[in-house]
Amino acid sequence: MNRVKDTDYLYLSSYLQAKKPGRSGSTEDRAAMLRELSNLAPDPRIVDFFRLKYDYHNAKVYLKSVAAGADGRHLYLPLGRYAPAILTEACRTEDYRSLPPTLSAAIRESSEILGRTSDPRLADFCLDQAYARERKETAESTGSDFLRDYAALYADALNLRALTRMLKSGVRPEVLRSVLTDCGTVSPSRIAAAYPEVGTVLALFRSTRLAPSLVEAEKAARGEGFAPFERAVRACLDNYMEAASMTPFGERVLIRYLYQIEEQNS
Repeated sequence: MNRVKDTDYLYLSSYLQAKKPGRSGSTEDRAAMLRELSNLAPDPRIVDFFRLKYDYHNAKVYLKSVAAGADGRHLYLPLGRYAPAILTEACRTEDYRSLPPTLSAAIRESSEILGRTSDPRLADFCLDQAYARERKETAESTGSDFLRDYAALYADALNLRALTRMLKSGVRPEVLRSVLTDCGTVSPSRIAAAYPEVGTVLALFRSTRLAPSLVEAEKAARGEGFAPFERAVRACLDNYMEAASMTPFGERVLIRYLYQIEEQNS
């Protein structure tokens, strides 16, 4: 497959510059918009990068609904690569041939964790690891350095969020190792080696784009509240994407637009 060039995005970039993302519109409208962008994008894998979030969300809903004996149909979102009905049928029958290997393996492992521990947080961490891994794989397949670096930043954010909560809870080091992803720029082994010394382990993230959030991360780890920390992490991700605002056309215009849709409607 030939490398997609920025000039291939001229029409789509002009279209998106005139079409501002927002909170308006139903879930079905947003699903239709994502399908439209998949058809218009020179490389639809960039759209898939942002759609796979909802596949993992729907997998979490299914597993938790089954474990609780509840009907979670109202929580499914039709925004992923696979319709909720296809994903849930694959889970129900344990026939995962219609789903990608990374997602299938994560669903099986998360189901086993949930059945063994009855702890939905551990099942979520397993799916989050697979989500970060599939995001990394998808970003690399596009050849976009901007998307690849964002995938690594997002993985660092996942690890920092998990680490901060683990520091506050005082969990055992072996539990921490089981929830970290290796898709970021700070290796899980370094994090585990510095845990649970709050200042030391958080300092590992000073070389990342998440450095501005570390003051709030330390406060959260010491029990002073997570909301300011979450806002600080979100600001770091926003700042990364803001760099694309200076690009008049190309893949970055699409990536930033999809990010805005994801964040404004989350």
